[in-house]
Amino acid sequence: IMTEVIIVNDARIISQIKAGKKELFDTLIKKYYDSIYCYCYRHVDNKMTAQDLTQDVFVTVINNIENYKHYGKFENYLYVIAKNKCKDFWKKKQPIYLESLDKEISNQELSDIENKMFIKEALTKLPELEFEVIILRYYHDLRFKDIAKIMESSVSVTKYRMSRALKKLELYLEGGKL
Repeated sequence: IMTEVIIVNDARIISQIKAGKKELFDTLIKKYYDSIYCYCYRHVDNKMTAQDLTQDVFVTVINNIENYKHYGKFENYLYVIAKNKCKDFWKKKQPIYLESLDKEISNQELSDIENKMFIKEALTKLPELEFEVIILRYYHDLRFKDIAKIMESSVSVTKYRMSRALKKLELYLEGGKL
């Protein structure tokens, strides 16, 4: 029932925006900014780039709101735009400059960083569609039904991709190759 309320509220807000209440964009941006930012960050691993991509997502939505048709969750629409922005970014891939670490790092912090890097490396070795399913499911806590809509596939195909991705990650994390 809660999901229906959110969908109705988004639909109501969007129809009011279309009717001229442009200030209501702030409501949608505040509601979804963090989720979209985190999604972009997981794809580019850079705060500034993720912020830029997130802003691009919302600029795109603002510029195209008149053409928006409410078929399901507005959040899914945002994820589809974010996915395309991230893809476009990697097509134009710029050099990445590593920020230097100016402070002392404890052994525990170093261990945490190494673990995160190992998992991140494992994720990047997955095929794009499997990577996408893992990100949307585990980092954004979306249901398979929503992931399937975002990825334009069926729920069964989405679950299959998840299963394959998890098997590959397990193999890699145990020291195997993908």
